[in-house]
Amino acid sequence: MIWLASFPRSGNTFFRNVLYEVYGIESSTYHQDPQRELDENFASYRVVKTHELPSKLPEQYREMPAVYLVRDGRDSLVSIAHHRKDIVAPGTDFYNNLLEAILAQGGSFFGGWSENVRAWTNKAAVVIRFEDLIEDPIREVEKLRAIIDLPQPNPEKLPTFKQLKFGQPQYGAGKKAKGNQTKHFRRGKAGGWRDELSPELEKLLWSIHGPTLLQHGYPASTRVGGGGQSPSHPDLPVRHVMIESSKLFSQDNDGVKRYLVELVRGLQTLLPHLPEWRVELYDRKSVQPLVAPVDESASETVIEEDFKTKDDKEVIKQDRRTMGYEKQLLLLKTTVKRVVPTTVYGWLSDYYKKGPFRSWLNDFKLLARRWKFTKNEEEVFAEVAQADLIHIPLPQHFTEADRVERPLLVTIHDLTHRALPEYHTAANVELAERGLQTFLDRQSDFLAVSQSTKDDLQAAYQLPEERLHLVHEAADPGVFYPRDRKEDIGWLGKKYGFDPRAPYIMCLSTIEPRKNLRNTIRAFIQLKASGLPDQQATTLLICGKKGWKTDDLFAGLDLNRPDIVFTGFVDDVHLPYLYAHARCLCYASFYEGFGLPMLEAMRCKTPVIYGNNSSLPEVAGPGGLPVNPHDANDIEAAMCRILTDEEEWQRLSHAAWQQANTFSWLKTALLTLETYDKIIGR
Repeated sequence: MIWLASFPRSGNTFFRNVLYEVYGIESSTYHQDPQRELDENFASYRVVKTHELPSKLPEQYREMPAVYLVRDGRDSLVSIAHHRKDIVAPGTDFYNNLLEAILAQGGSFFGGWSENVRAWTNKAAVVIRFEDLIEDPIREVEKLRAIIDLPQPNPEKLPTFKQLKFGQPQYGAGKKAKGNQTKHFRRGKAGGWRDELSPELEKLLWSIHGPTLLQHGYPASTRVGGGGQSPSHPDLPVRHVMIESSKLFSQDNDGVKRYLVELVRGLQTLLPHLPEWRVELYDRKSVQPLVAPVDESASETVIEEDFKTKDDKEVIKQDRRTMGYEKQLLLLKTTVKRVVPTTVYGWLSDYYKKGPFRSWLNDFKLLARRWKFTKNEEEVFAEVAQADLIHIPLPQHFTEADRVERPLLVTIHDLTHRALPEYHTAANVELAERGLQTFLDRQSDFLAVSQSTKDDLQAAYQLPEERLHLVHEAADPGVFYPRDRKEDIGWLGKKYGFDPRAPYIMCLSTIEPRKNLRNTIRAFIQLKASGLPDQQATTLLICGKKGWKTDDLFAGLDLNRPDIVFTGFVDDVHLPYLYAHARCLCYASFYEGFGLPMLEAMRCKTPVIYGNNSSLPEVAGPGGLPVNPHDANDIEAAMCRILTDEEEWQRLSHAAWQQANTFSWLKTALLTLETYDKIIGR
């Protein structure tokens, strides 16, 4: 037996079909995917395909001879992103799949392209380049004679990629697909990545995988330096950015704080791979380096692999990324993993990940680091003055803008104070406009969270195009995701005072005039009065704390009824459950700069009813029903469709999830870095 190893999408299946057709050699596959069958007698085959790292193979077979297929990582990663979108997880997004595959966090994607190539090329007796394989398949397969006896080839039976793609190959994931048309074989060409890899993704890919690409003869393109230069060039200038972070320590948990928290997390994931960037957080009391978060799964792997040669306490102690209490928590976690049964640990791990504990721990880490890096105001602003760029996440935070003469970037979440000033207090309108005028006077750059908000900025202030930037927000797929609708959430019903067994329409917002809850309630009352069969148990669940200008908001409406429930503030950990079990989210707002609750609900496969204005159509896409927010009858009609047309609901549910998959916080962070780069390089 020999191993036929490769990173996915590197020609392994093509190679197997050549072996079968031209040489008459059958092969098997070794994998660790519980969703796929595994040949019990795989080791009885002469050739066994695998993508697993050598360390993941069964111990008794690890020393078997191996041939490794290596392909330009840019082509492999682009292809794996398409394969995931089309085959593995239909409805996911190509860009975000590619970003995740490039990063391969926590050892995902078979360790990542570079690690997979490194581990196998150090072990393999024969290494074959994909580009050579497609040029002359028989010549390259003949190299196996160094480790295995091969019969004489029959060149007349050599299959082409076209035959494999549209025929019925012996090996290939699409062999049993409807119509016998397989997508397992996509293009089968070298260099196709040039048509599909965006500049910012190419830069990131080259920063992470450039050394391995160069080692195997794959040069850089002109977009990342060209000439085959190493990505870790010592003369690379460091770009220094300061992010104003006082919002992180506020008690409010509004959309701006969520934006800043998620942006910081995304940057923490990216920055370890981008040595040319130095990003720090500051407020009046501290300046904190934006250190990378501890990758707990990777830490456990290091400890497990190193356990035989070094005490696990020493492994953790030598991790320079962690503070003292973090080291103790990691040691506790690895100890628990060794002591408790695997099934129990799996349950505990899942409960930890999905519960509030990670959020609490992150908040504690933030405060601990703030305390560690405490400075006085003069010291803080002396350091801020050294930055190449200062990023302000909210224009209302303008009071220190004149303390430093450095380029400024300001995130604009909406212009509601100009679009609908009647829905704000006079003080709020004045503060928002003062902030904007301050940054306009400073010739600042502005980052809008939607195209709609960008257009509003341009219309209101006639800014030069080069000073306007667009980067969308997102929703965390690790928090907001589809759940089994048969799941018992009675405990949530008791907490928030409703019956979760009955259908419910959910609203989520601060209770204030712009959110249009008055017309939403009117529409719901009309719906119930119409006497729809089987819908009399439906509840309108209004989630959110009381805001401003609410005294006359519900005047004349009958709210003293059991089917309209005001929950008050909803804990973050409960939101995903409420979204996922709702029939829809009704978000018929008069104006939004983005509409984050919509995207969170859509991540949970919950369709939305939304006001047909501002950013809402841009974010919702095909994942909901647009309504005239001024027309309660229109809102009522949309509610009726969502509640009574099951086929339409199923279509909207899938479309909502698919649309939400086009947004990601990692993408937000990467495109924000790209914005920093444009401004600093101008």
